[in-house]
Amino acid sequence: MNLGISIVIATYNGKDRLANTLMHLRNQKLSCPTEIILVDNASTDGTKQFADKWWKNNGVSYIDYSSYQQPIPGKSYAQDLGYSKAKYKYLLVCDDDNWLCNDYVQTAFEIMESNSEIGALGGWCEAVFESEKPDWFDTYAKYFAVSKQGTDSGDVTHKKGCLYGAGMVIKKSHWVYLNKLGFKPLLTCRKGNTLASGGDTEYSYVLRLLGYKMWFDERLYFKHFMTKGRLNLNYVSRIRKAMSESNFVVSAYVDKLNNQKQTSKRFKRKFLSLVKHKFIKNVAKRLVGNFEQKEQAKEYFRQLKRLLFSYKAYETNYKSIDKWLTNHI
Repeated sequence: MNLGISIVIATYNGKDRLANTLMHLRNQKLSCPTEIILVDNASTDGTKQFADKWWKNNGVSYIDYSSYQQPIPGKSYAQDLGYSKAKYKYLLVCDDDNWLCNDYVQTAFEIMESNSEIGALGGWCEAVFESEKPDWFDTYAKYFAVSKQGTDSGDVTHKKGCLYGAGMVIKKSHWVYLNKLGFKPLLTCRKGNTLASGGDTEYSYVLRLLGYKMWFDERLYFKHFMTKGRLNLNYVSRIRKAMSESNFVVSAYVDKLNNQKQTSKRFKRKFLSLVKHKFIKNVAKRLVGNFEQKEQAKEYFRQLKRLLFSYKAYETNYKSIDKWLTNHI
């Protein structure tokens, strides 16, 4: 694997967001070999053509640029295509609304080179708003992946446990190895305008199962551009539902790490306990509560539904993990 870093941008209809993202990549202070790989994930707005033209007119010669089209909807499919095309040792995930600070790439490269135990490296971000910042934003910032991933730089494997995908750095060799093991992600991340999520969390736990660490460094700072179309409480509600669904899938990884596979009896016991102690309270929240109370009630009823009907899905997910992990062990 060639020494350097490949920046992978998987984008769906990102034409209106990419100029600033590419500008911040162009302005990186670099001494390590670097390339940008843009993957257009079934866009309908001319994203690839716009990005190609922008880089041709504004790019720099010391950063290689290439672009591809992935017609299969799903961010993970687009990322996999980008990873397969990458020529360097390290892969940096840059979303089309991420504005990396000008030493992000070089610093990330140096951190990864300094510690072979790191499976995934992450930074932190602050939001930049297309329109006025909503009063409620800080309360729900975590649902927009706007947060620090640690209080101090270093190992967060057993503190946070996982990293969000924006700005994440991983090794291509790990991705190649997982493919050889037969690993197939249980989550596909977002498809078009849908809010399916969790692929980054899943990959974090996969790397942990292989024995690698999750690492945070506060020097890795970027701005996360918030389009006005996302800045409403309906979006918050939708993303919470999507995260809830993905967290259920990822729970099989957590249990595998802890060697504590759930049983159908335990699912039933949890269901009965939740009904006994919290049912009336959550019915009231759902009917007459404020926004947050109603969201909490929605999550409560989602949990009940899963505990009652989704054990087979959980067991299938757990067995899927066992299947490829056995090849590693």
